[in-house]
Amino acid sequence: MGSPGSGAVDYAVGSIVWVRRRNGSWWPGKILGSDDLSSSHLTSPRSGTPVKLLGREDASV
Repeated sequence: MGSPGSGAVDYAVGSIVWVRRRNGSWWPGKILGSDDLSSSHLTSPRSGTPVKLLGREDASV
């Protein structure tokens, strides 16, 4: 886990998490690994952790 008070938490690839969307609602998601992403979806390290929104085939964060 992250250091106390940092707000950072370590999760493994495949973990189920709650994601706060831009509209303020919460949605369940699954943390993706680099093997789960196509080369067109690879992100920079500053973009954050890739998460697939569950129940949505057309959305990821």
